[in-house]
Amino acid sequence: MRRILIISLALVGLLVLWNRPVLASAGHEPGITDLAPSARYVCIPNLVWQDRALCPSHGPGTTSYRIASIRLPDPLPELPVRELPEEEDDDLLPHTYAHVNQLPVNIYRHPMEAAQGMPPVRTMLSGDWWVSVEGVVEFEGQRWYRINTDEFVPASTLGFASPSKFQGVYFQEQPQHPFAWINRWTEPSVVPQGPINGAVPALGRYQRVTLFAEERRGSDEIWYLVGQDQWVEQSNVSRVDVDPPPAEVGPGEKWIEIDLFEQTIAAYEGNRMVYATMISSGRTATATPTGLYRVHYKVREGKMSNPDVEDGSASWYYIEDVPWTLYFHEGYSIHAAFWHDAFGFLRSHGCVNLAPRDAEWFFNWSDPAMPEGQETLYIGSGSPSTWVWAHYSSPFE
Repeated sequence: MRRILIISLALVGLLVLWNRPVLASAGHEPGITDLAPSARYVCIPNLVWQDRALCPSHGPGTTSYRIASIRLPDPLPELPVRELPEEEDDDLLPHTYAHVNQLPVNIYRHPMEAAQGMPPVRTMLSGDWWVSVEGVVEFEGQRWYRINTDEFVPASTLGFASPSKFQGVYFQEQPQHPFAWINRWTEPSVVPQGPINGAVPALGRYQRVTLFAEERRGSDEIWYLVGQDQWVEQSNVSRVDVDPPPAEVGPGEKWIEIDLFEQTIAAYEGNRMVYATMISSGRTATATPTGLYRVHYKVREGKMSNPDVEDGSASWYYIEDVPWTLYFHEGYSIHAAFWHDAFGFLRSHGCVNLAPRDAEWFFNWSDPAMPEGQETLYIGSGSPSTWVWAHYSSPFE
């Protein structure tokens, strides 16, 4: 009987210990008599459910409790997006653009002059050249493209651009949750850093998601909840938050927020977000400057080149007829990029690249309006114009 009693008491003691916090294994420092609960105990899930005050804010038990406690709205809310009419692919850009794939290349006033051995009108030597193609001719069985008035190059030297068809979203009312675009194909996990959720489809690039919750893992990893049992890691998304305007922006004024960490851009009218999309800003060596500026020059179409070098340098670039450009600080601008589809990632020489449909929207929306038929608009210092706030909003700093 005594042996049974001893065993019973031992079992009771074990049950009590199971439901109490477990002392951490770290040694006790002399002179420290009152440690915080998060430093003294390793919490198991049962304890978290009974008394969260004894447990640290992060840990296996606390994290499991927090994730299990998330209650998503049912049904999941839709972003208040107004669908914009899609233009025909042929109407994406004002010109047909092509990349010069073979350098150096001579440019002639007419293919006949090349056949007769006459000197070219100019030569593209090196670097990165993009031209607008205005026409095509056949001469002695060879195709030539006209790139400007009295300027022809062999068709074999050009490769045509495939401009991005991506477009951001216009809002009917203020978004109530942070949202994001998936910037690379990814499969959601059941829990942060957990197994893949095979019951749901993978998320494709440019797919839009709402962010309902977030969980941190260490100092350099964040996971977002985008649906029931669907967690994606922060680097796979380009996030947008509704932010208040800078103090300098007056009530109801138009302003643009450029988030250089998330690679997103949003248009506001006062406190209300009206449009958002993805960008490609300057690479690390040619970073887009941060600060609060105003649009000072609007250009419907213009040429862009590297101001620091000349043709002949490997770093030279020259792009003809770049459409829908908003200059906001010195030579830095927001403009269309028809030469890549890498939005959501650093790509440019310092400007803010937009997909063509997005660039046209921002150009037409921004103040002051460009008069019909006018190609450029200078905005004098002190004149009302759209604000531009470029900042770096890393959640890890």
